[in-house]
Amino acid sequence: MNRKNTVLVVALVAIAMVTLPGNAFVNTDNNAAYEKVNIPIKMMGRSMATAGMDGNILVTPDSPEDDILPGITMDGSGNIVVSYTHQINMLSSEIGWGVSTDDGASWQSFITTAGATMTYNDIAWENGPVYHGLFGVYIDPVNEEEGFYTASDATDPSTFTFYHWTSEAPDVSYACISDDVYLEGQYHGVKGPANMYIEHLIYQDYDVPGCPYQMITGFDENGQPTSGEGTFDGQSHLITAPASDPDMSGEHMKAHYVWQYENASAGKSQIVWKKIIPVEGDTDSTDIEFTPYQQYIDFGQHPDISHSGNNVVIVYMTNDNIYGDWDIKCAYSSDDGETWQYSKVTDIHPGNEEYPAVYMSGSNAYCVYIANGNLYLTKSTDGGATWGEPVQINDVDGKVVAEPRSVDITEAGIVWEDTRDGNKDIYYAQLPAPRLEIGLSGGFGLTVHVENNGQEAAKNVNYDIELSGLVFMGKSTTGTIDELAPGTSQDIKVLAIGIGPVTASVTVGGASATAKGFLLGPLLLGLK
Repeated sequence: MNRKNTVLVVALVAIAMVTLPGNAFVNTDNNAAYEKVNIPIKMMGRSMATAGMDGNILVTPDSPEDDILPGITMDGSGNIVVSYTHQINMLSSEIGWGVSTDDGASWQSFITTAGATMTYNDIAWENGPVYHGLFGVYIDPVNEEEGFYTASDATDPSTFTFYHWTSEAPDVSYACISDDVYLEGQYHGVKGPANMYIEHLIYQDYDVPGCPYQMITGFDENGQPTSGEGTFDGQSHLITAPASDPDMSGEHMKAHYVWQYENASAGKSQIVWKKIIPVEGDTDSTDIEFTPYQQYIDFGQHPDISHSGNNVVIVYMTNDNIYGDWDIKCAYSSDDGETWQYSKVTDIHPGNEEYPAVYMSGSNAYCVYIANGNLYLTKSTDGGATWGEPVQINDVDGKVVAEPRSVDITEAGIVWEDTRDGNKDIYYAQLPAPRLEIGLSGGFGLTVHVENNGQEAAKNVNYDIELSGLVFMGKSTTGTIDELAPGTSQDIKVLAIGIGPVTASVTVGGASATAKGFLLGPLLLGLK
């Protein structure tokens, strides 16, 4: 039977330079309780580039402790934001951020303070119709809590606001989030970013260790968090737990999930894929257990996923060879996961290639992986079917840390754990790829301004433009930009006719943007 697990915000942690008294209250109409707590933040030193921009740049200031589990995104102002965990010891950790306003040439870092035990900090840029800003997730395994946070300005720590969910999360072990993922819940109609945790789920008759748990974090029209809708994988369709090492790739009204399942009967780890596409009135469509889009992909470990339009790639480790060493394999789909094909990213023998991460834009996929203490980048231009020669990214040999989630890649760049300074630090390198940024403006119809601020030309870039509301003409527009050279831009004009409030949702390659306005005949007014 279908089941729901609805949770509401219980703790708001506003980061500020001073600690203020806490307070709490109960919203009896929704049976929701949350308490407000303020935690100070510590500004760390600024890291500057010591080489050309084709070199490696230190993100986190050097310290005797380790900085691990990097994540990377780019906000709406072009600032690059890196999330990480500052590991003090086995029982104490804080979460931190590095922000660059100059394309990675220099970094300002800051971390939480107050005896925190937070980890698995992951951050994304969300450009949805109900929330616009940075959105992150974290876990607190010591206090058995799952949390999230918002930030309106990456450069201003006082705008960071933290929350944690009311329900206790025994053995919580992972958290992940994706850029630009917006879902509408079907159990309670919450609207906002989706994210994922792994915990020991105990609920009514369910007792699932290592259970995948999807959360849709609800926001109101003013961009304020309201409640959440959580669904967990109760194991009725696929056996997927105990799960570990989850990842996700999202966009407006769609989310792809992938994780590692420990298949005890087979004695192997297995890769699980699921997709969520909300369908109004269909609770199964947003339920991570009952979604119609789910399957085992392959035997393997440590998967990472990215998609662009209907192109999807999953990269993972596999040792199905006569040598028994680790290779990087790719499952790729050109029809949004309906069918899958397979390719080898790298299979050098003897030797181990490990812990891949992938980013996709159009039909181009960029995969990084670790081998012999070095970080390599390889590119596919055909959706994952074939892969080019790898290029080494780190400029000090043998110092890249090979462990789960030690590297991340997006259009904003590449980040990884590195021990060249004696302990684990986070380093950054630019991604040699196109970087598409979108601007929306109104007037006589809708204008979509597309810029390529990357290092390579963008080719065969598909775009999808949707106007929701009372639109009589121009409701949906698709097409392809043949080529956009680095440093150039192109405008896409859409003549729409209608009346009343409208929402414009635009996807161009791997970039997306959303804005609201008022359509008065062919005039699109007040777009923001």
